[in-house]
Amino acid sequence: MLAVISNYEVLGDLTRKFNIPFHYLPHADRSREAHEAEVLAVLAQYQPDFVLLAKYMRTLTSNFMPHYSNRLINIHHSFLPAFVGASPYAQAYARGMKIIGATAHFVNEQFDQSPIIAQNVIPIDHTQSAHEMAQAGRDVEKIVLARSLRMVFDEQVFVHGNKTVIFD
Repeated sequence: MLAVISNYEVLGDLTRKFNIPFHYLPHADRSREAHEAEVLAVLAQYQPDFVLLAKYMRTLTSNFMPHYSNRLINIHHSFLPAFVGASPYAQAYARGMKIIGATAHFVNEQFDQSPIIAQNVIPIDHTQSAHEMAQAGRDVEKIVLARSLRMVFDEQVFVHGNKTVIFD
């Protein structure tokens, strides 16, 4: 069963239009551990095979990780390992990059350094602002995320250490 858990209400109306359960769990005024305990309690109701972290701009604690080992999937808005963390398009702009990309990866305790499922890039140039790069990057993020989820759901991805083996 699908569900959306978010620390922001912005997707609530959209998910309800598609009859997808939406759980708003704000993180303000809560410790990271307390917020994660709430998330884990909601996840337990669904017993998911995988948890997708999309637009989840918080680092998970080591207490959360063991519950979903090799089952947490993140879409990162850069071609990892370049530009880890927040604001990768601003970083790419500042460095004069000629390509930007996206990376779907399993999440582990190594921040943005975990087993990569899929990646892709698109060309950019000096005429584009960081904002324009981010807009262009959204398309490649969607493609990489869709491709990675298809491979994971079709059991074409095997995690070996900090790498993945992909069976096409």
